[in-house]
Amino acid sequence: MPSHLHISVTFLQPTCHARMGKEDAAPNEWPPSPLRLFQAMVAGAAARWAGENGSGRAALTADAPVAALKWLECLCENAAPTIIAPRVVTGQAVPRYVPNNSADLVAAQWARGDTLATFEDRTKKVFRPTHLLDGSTVHYLWLLTDDQRREAVRHEGTLAAAARCIVALGWGIDAAIGDARLIDDAGAAALPGELWEPARPGTPGLRLPVRGTLDALIARHATFLDRLKDGVFHPAAPLRAFTTAAYRRASDLPPRPFAAFVLRPFDSDTGYAAFPAARANHVAAMLRHAACVAAKADLDHRPGAWRTNEWALRFVAGHGPSGTAKRRSKDDSHPRFSYLPLPSIGHTHADGMIRRVIIAEPFGGDGRSVRWVSQRLAGVVLHDEDRGPVARLEPVEPDEAEFSRVFRLYAARSTEESRTAWASVTPVILPGYDDNTIAKRERLLLECLRHAGIDPAAVVWLESRRAAWQPHVGGALPQSLAAFKRPDYLAHLPAIHVRLQFASPISGPLTLGAGRHCGLGVCAVESVT
Repeated sequence: MPSHLHISVTFLQPTCHARMGKEDAAPNEWPPSPLRLFQAMVAGAAARWAGENGSGRAALTADAPVAALKWLECLCENAAPTIIAPRVVTGQAVPRYVPNNSADLVAAQWARGDTLATFEDRTKKVFRPTHLLDGSTVHYLWLLTDDQRREAVRHEGTLAAAARCIVALGWGIDAAIGDARLIDDAGAAALPGELWEPARPGTPGLRLPVRGTLDALIARHATFLDRLKDGVFHPAAPLRAFTTAAYRRASDLPPRPFAAFVLRPFDSDTGYAAFPAARANHVAAMLRHAACVAAKADLDHRPGAWRTNEWALRFVAGHGPSGTAKRRSKDDSHPRFSYLPLPSIGHTHADGMIRRVIIAEPFGGDGRSVRWVSQRLAGVVLHDEDRGPVARLEPVEPDEAEFSRVFRLYAARSTEESRTAWASVTPVILPGYDDNTIAKRERLLLECLRHAGIDPAAVVWLESRRAAWQPHVGGALPQSLAAFKRPDYLAHLPAIHVRLQFASPISGPLTLGAGRHCGLGVCAVESVT
């Protein structure tokens, strides 16, 4: 049974010039937004149905196209479509001089008899094409409910006719043809290309039509036709009837919210408290204990609150789901804090000692827990069971000078600092026995990626070995995997070091393996320019 509305657009040339704005510096828009698709369908439908009724102005007055297009804009408002598109690369910016389309500015003066008014008939336009690499068709997919499916069947023919009237998608030079139909799950799964999924609502991204977009487009077109009414130029107002939704490739990692702290001496405001890298798990345990104490003292018992006892037990303390036999396990795939000690690396004199820590949510977290922990742990003293107070936590923001020293190797401050090549600094604990075989070890490493919330398709290559690569340092980190302390529930599992290359730059923090929440499997960028 059909369960998806599928609208496809095929470019006649393997390029698209769509931009996120009108300025030359505006980034390229890829994939083309659902609003851009909707506008192309409206333009095509207007040309077809206006031609049928012989009117150049009363476009889209026929009941069928209006009803179908209004249903489509409501569908977009309720749920952004999934987009499947070819891989692309951005071309070189090339300035060209094209006919100036702003003659309207002086046409009004001419209409009033000012024959001396002039304008430049050529203007500079920067061409920066998006080159399509492995296909020429962009697919838009809406998963339909039962009620939506019945409506889709009613409008399918009209939407297909409107889509087939598309002449361009992007600039006018981006000639394209379209089609629309209902397909089942198997047909949707067979569509070729990169999968782009809607991310968290309300964040900037691609534009989407909403209820009222069609009426706004018709009104804007009418205003454009009357722009020189009574010899006065009346510019058409920009389109406002749309919303936005962020999109990301399914293989891309969403942001990972984190809070960063420097370890200060507990009795001083200057200097650092330092711990050997081999005791990363011990530092993580002290950090986790401090967070648990703070969480228990700051529960919110009001109805609908999120700082509940369940949150303190599972998200902060990392205990397993209610009813399970084990408090913690080798996968710990439920959402929870990761406590990450950061060995000092990145320069010639780095000694591998731990002076900084990060507390991170899972990839795609909403950030509210790290905002809470950044405030609640500010100034909190870490206690060692044998030695007593050993360090004090001092929060660090990404825009502070302190962050640029070591933190940026573990968590980028911006997309410019994101990297594709990463390597483990503390050992990765495998979630099972590899039997000293490469094939089984690779399967376990793929399992590590999935446990960490990473699609294995995002990784270009991955390699492992028992010895450390020691990124950025000489002999600062322990040579022996056995030197790194572990919690008892991980003591029997094998440990390795890994290097991996992602298809797209990621910002981190990146942790892998069964010990990724407690200071093991911490990775850093392999090279910094």
